[in-house]
Amino acid sequence: MSDHPPHERAHHSDGVMDREYAAGRRRAPHLKFRYRVRAQLAVDAFRGRVAKHSKHAVLELGAADGLTLLAIRELLGAQDGDQSASEFVGIELSEELLAAVPSLPSDTRIIKGDVMRLPPEIPDGHFDLCTALAVLEHLPDPTRALREAHRALRPGGVLVATAPNPLWDDIAGKLGMVAAEHHEQELDEKALRRIVADAGFTDIEFRRFMWAPVGVLPYLKLPINPARSLEIDKWVSRVRLLDFGFVNQCIIATKP
Repeated sequence: MSDHPPHERAHHSDGVMDREYAAGRRRAPHLKFRYRVRAQLAVDAFRGRVAKHSKHAVLELGAADGLTLLAIRELLGAQDGDQSASEFVGIELSEELLAAVPSLPSDTRIIKGDVMRLPPEIPDGHFDLCTALAVLEHLPDPTRALREAHRALRPGGVLVATAPNPLWDDIAGKLGMVAAEHHEQELDEKALRRIVADAGFTDIEFRRFMWAPVGVLPYLKLPINPARSLEIDKWVSRVRLLDFGFVNQCIIATKP
C-alpha cells in the first residue's frame, strides 16, 4: 500500500496527484498513519547512519502537500523560529498539491519540479538526507530520479526510499483498501537493490515494514503509534516465515 505521488485519489493521466488526495491525508486515519510511519522510518534510518548534530539539510522527492516533510522536520527536532540553518526542501510536480501545502516554517519550502530532473534551485552535494517515499514505483525511470538524489546528496549523505510490496499492493487494490492506480514499476527487493546500486549508492540495506495486521488497524479506526508500529516490525522480521506479511519495503543507502 503506497501513500505518496500518486495514490488513493482520483488521478490525472500523467500520474500526478490532486486536491482530493491532499484532503484525504488530513482526514483519513490510515493515510495519516502511513505517511507518519514513513517519516519515522526515514528519520530512524538517517540517525542510524549519521552522527547526531543540530543542523540538517533534507530533500524529499515527491513531497505532495508537504505533510511528510513536516513530520520529518518534527522528528529531527527542528523548532519553529530556530535559526540553526537547518533546511527542509520538497520537490512536487502537481499544481493542486502545491496549492494544498500549509503554512510552512521559515526553514521549509516546497519547490515545483520533476524528481527525474531536479530544478536548478537544488545544489549538488548539499543534502544530508534524501527521501523518496512511495514514489519510485510511479516513475517511468526511477534510476534517473535516484541519480538526481545521488547528485544532490553530500558524500556520506543518506538515501531512504520505499515502495509497496507488489503482492500486497495487488491484494489491497482487489479488497478496495486503496483506489485504482497506475504503477509504472513493480519493485521487489531485487529491483530496488539494483536501481539504487545503478545510481551509484553503496552500503545498501533492505528492510520490510508495516506488517499487515498492524497496518490494517487505522482502517478500523484503532490508533497505533508509528514508532510502536516499527518496533513491532523489528520483532516480526526475526521470524522469516512471516516476511510475506509486510506490505511495504525500504531501501537505505549511502553516497560514497
